[in-house]
Amino acid sequence: MPQNRKLEEVQEKKERLDISSFRKLEFALGIARPKLRAVAQIADSCYLPFPKPERIRPFQKKFKNKKDRLIDNPLEPLRGIQRQIQRTLLSSLNLPFYLCGGIKGRTLLDNVMLHAGAPTIITLDIKDFFPSIDNRKIYCIWTRLLGCSPRIGVILTRLTTRNHYLPQGSSTSTMLANLALFSIDHPIREACQKAGVCYSTWVDDLAFSGPNARDILPVVIGTLKNAGLTLSRKKINVMGPGTRKLLNGVLAERFPSVVPERVSQLRSGIHKVRTNQVPPNSLNRYLIQLGSSIAQVASISPDKAARLQADFELAKRMIGRTN
Repeated sequence: MPQNRKLEEVQEKKERLDISSFRKLEFALGIARPKLRAVAQIADSCYLPFPKPERIRPFQKKFKNKKDRLIDNPLEPLRGIQRQIQRTLLSSLNLPFYLCGGIKGRTLLDNVMLHAGAPTIITLDIKDFFPSIDNRKIYCIWTRLLGCSPRIGVILTRLTTRNHYLPQGSSTSTMLANLALFSIDHPIREACQKAGVCYSTWVDDLAFSGPNARDILPVVIGTLKNAGLTLSRKKINVMGPGTRKLLNGVLAERFPSVVPERVSQLRSGIHKVRTNQVPPNSLNRYLIQLGSSIAQVASISPDKAARLQADFELAKRMIGRTN
C-alpha cells in the first residue's frame, strides 16, 4: 500500500488543537492557570529517574545483572497534568494509518498486515529516539503542527519535556514522538509513494516493503539525518525474496503467524516457572513479562496462545502465585 497522505491533508482532516489562550487551555484540561504555570516553572525537577531493569526473556539460559537504562519517571503534580494532556489533547488526534505504535486502537498486527506477503521487507531502528527529540521540536509540534499560540506552545513544551528533551516514562511522550516523526518524514512518504513502497512505524521501528523498498533507503537515511535522528546500523535488516520475513517478532507472510521457535521459547519459560528455575527476586517481573508475551501471541494466533495460557496458569498455581 503506497503512502498517499500528505501533511496538509491530515491537518485538514483532523485536527489542529487551535488553543490560542490560557482560557481555552484551562477549559480543555480542567486545570487552573496558576497551577499550570507553577508546575511548568518547576517541571524539570518533577522527575525521579529509576533504572529500567534489563528484560528477562523467558527462554534465556542464565540470569545476569546488566547495566540498566534510566526511565525519567514524572512525579505528581506533573504526572497528573501530563495524563490530562494525553487524554484531552493528544489521544483524540487522528494520526495517519502508517503510524501504528502507541496509538489507541492500533495493534502490532495492524503494523504487520501492512507488509504481509511483500517480496521484500526492510526494517530500521532509530537510535536513542526519545532523547534525540529536543524541546525545539516539541515546541514546533504544539505550535506549527497543532496550531497552539506561541505562549501556549511554550507552557505545553515545558510540561512535556525534561531538560530540553522528550522524557521516557511520560504518558505524553509516545504520541509526541509519533508527531515528531510525522512532522519530518514527508520526503520519506513522498519517495514511498513514487516507488510504490509501503511504509509504517512502530514508534522508533520503521518498516518498508515492496519490490523497490531498497531504492528509498538513501531518502530515509538523509531525511532522518537532517532532522537530527540516526539509525542503528546494526538493526538495518533487509529481507528479500526467498528469506523468512520477521516484523516485530511476527512472521509477515500472506497470513501472519507466530514463528514456531517463539512458541518453544515461551514453553521453555513456563517450564522454568514450574520447576523453580527463576530467581525469587526476579519472579514477579518474569511472570509479568511472560504473560505479556503470551498475550501478544494471542493477538496473532489465538489457537497457539490458548494452550500456552492454560499451561502458564497451571504453573502459577503450582508456585502459589497469582498474576
